[in-house]
Amino acid sequence: MRATDEINLGELNKLIGDIGKGFDDYKAENDARLVALGAGDESEAAERKAKLDKMDGHLTKLLKLKSEIDISYKAMMTRIEDLESRKGQPGATSPLDQTQAEYKTAFLTYMCSASPAHIMRRHESAQKMQTLAQQAKAQALALTDPMEIVHKMVNIGTGPEGGFAVPEEIATQIEQMEGKFSPFRRLVGVRQVSTSDFKQLVDEDGGDAAWAGEMTARVETAASTLRERTPTGGEIYAYPKASLFALEDMTVVKAQEWLVRSAARGFARREGDAVIRGDGSDKPTGMLNTTPVVTDDANSPLRAHAAYEFIQGTGSPPAIAADDMFDLIYSVNSEYRAQGTWIMNSLTTGAVRKLKDSNGQYHWQPGLQLGQPDRLLGYPVETWEQLDDINAQTFPIAFGDWQRAYVFVERIGLQLIRDEITTPGQVKFYIRKRVGGTVLNNDAAKWLRCP
Repeated sequence: MRATDEINLGELNKLIGDIGKGFDDYKAENDARLVALGAGDESEAAERKAKLDKMDGHLTKLLKLKSEIDISYKAMMTRIEDLESRKGQPGATSPLDQTQAEYKTAFLTYMCSASPAHIMRRHESAQKMQTLAQQAKAQALALTDPMEIVHKMVNIGTGPEGGFAVPEEIATQIEQMEGKFSPFRRLVGVRQVSTSDFKQLVDEDGGDAAWAGEMTARVETAASTLRERTPTGGEIYAYPKASLFALEDMTVVKAQEWLVRSAARGFARREGDAVIRGDGSDKPTGMLNTTPVVTDDANSPLRAHAAYEFIQGTGSPPAIAADDMFDLIYSVNSEYRAQGTWIMNSLTTGAVRKLKDSNGQYHWQPGLQLGQPDRLLGYPVETWEQLDDINAQTFPIAFGDWQRAYVFVERIGLQLIRDEITTPGQVKFYIRKRVGGTVLNNDAAKWLRCP
């Protein structure tokens, strides 16, 4: 089965069945390996370990495909909910949809044209796109919900000198494709900002209160402690190229697919890595750029604003112990724990899958329904490949409310600049956007450090 926007329920049920059976077989093989180890039969244990590794790889592939289908399903449900919410607003849908469709057609024509006459057509497209943007902004004044269309038109601004904004529909497809390579956009707080001087305040202690009787004098209570968080950032770009021959033979549908594919994978990898360990120089400041410390939330003085707390692992170096996972969960304040999600890479997930409780029950469980994530100790698990592997003194696992723990900002939407001059016979596409990020609330998530 292949993950697409169209979900075949028969194939999905088969995939979920394969995952369930695969995990049952995996548990049985691991139990047999543990029996062999207990009996001192290292040869049999090694053979079962090799078989277990293959089974783990196969199960990981099935789960990755299930995750991609879940992402497509959630995107489809979002579109349906959007249509449902707008169907009762006469006139609120058609002007915007028509403008977006015309803009997208003009954009793809601009992108794909390969003949010498393209230069004139490009200017015509530019004028058309500018007119459409102006019309849409004017239409917003007469609509029931003008802020909706104004927000959606943010990505429609045009300018021949600076390239053209990628249509919202294509930009959304790129973001959805990014989500299949890195989960960070589903996890952290993503903000659309209109200025590079964006700042966000974090209330660290919530202030204080006091008791009083009817005639008791009221005295001033302690005020909240506020921290100002300013994301660092820069421009992230992709610079793919295509031959004139390829463009001449490329349909607009293929052009759109090529653009999405060219931008999504690179953006996902670079952004996902920056959110974890970016140094803040022309990029986001990552979660681990400031090394986590042992200082807990209530300590005075407080931790540095960009430093999370870590829990020291106790397993045989550098293994992960089940007790460490419980300690990590309950080190997070209940205010954040309720929305907690585990993050770890595939190799770490493979190790965690083997952990059992005293009754022989496995702590990790696969999601066996559409839209249901895998779970560890009752909380969702997201695979984030840029995290550390399990090694001495590394931070391979974290848990927390990532919406409150980290903020990622987008200054402008995607823009595309076409360059058919630099290399004769080749057309280069400069795809760019300005983004930033920083640790927001360092109490909202914790990390596990290997021994």
